Amino acid sequence: MAMNAGNRDGGTIASINVTPMADVMIVLLIIFMVTVPLLSQGKVHLPPAAHAKEGDKKDSAFVLEIDARGQLSIEGTVVGDVTAALREVAERVGADPVRPVQIKADRDVSYRSVAAVLDACRGAGAEVLSLATERPAVR
Repeated sequence: MAMNAGNRDGGTIASINVTPMADVMIVLLIIFMVTVPLLSQGKVHLPPAAHAKEGDKKDSAFVLEIDARGQLSIEGTVVGDVTAALREVAERVGADPVRPVQIKADRDVSYRSVAAVLDACRGAGAEVLSLATERPAVR
């Protein structure tokens, strides 16, 4: 690699070499391209369904998540005690029974756990319940 310390008159060259900066920017771009999909992916792996679709009112839905370990989250907040969580569900759902309740259960969660949450929501007076699914990968 050659280096030019000046021009013919003996002065310095005032141009900037942007190649190292471009290299750094490309590396950062690749890092972000790899990490962003991993961060946006939830910790709940939904079961596939051929006719899955986006809910019409997904922003207003009351979201319950059950991860693979059976831990219950209410609108993104992890709840340690399932009994207390279901009491909180009853309070929130009872205040607005027509607000949709969306249950996002991991595909590895037992049917018994999902049925218990469904039953608790029905017992709390929820009128609109839905189970979240994802579209299967296109082959």
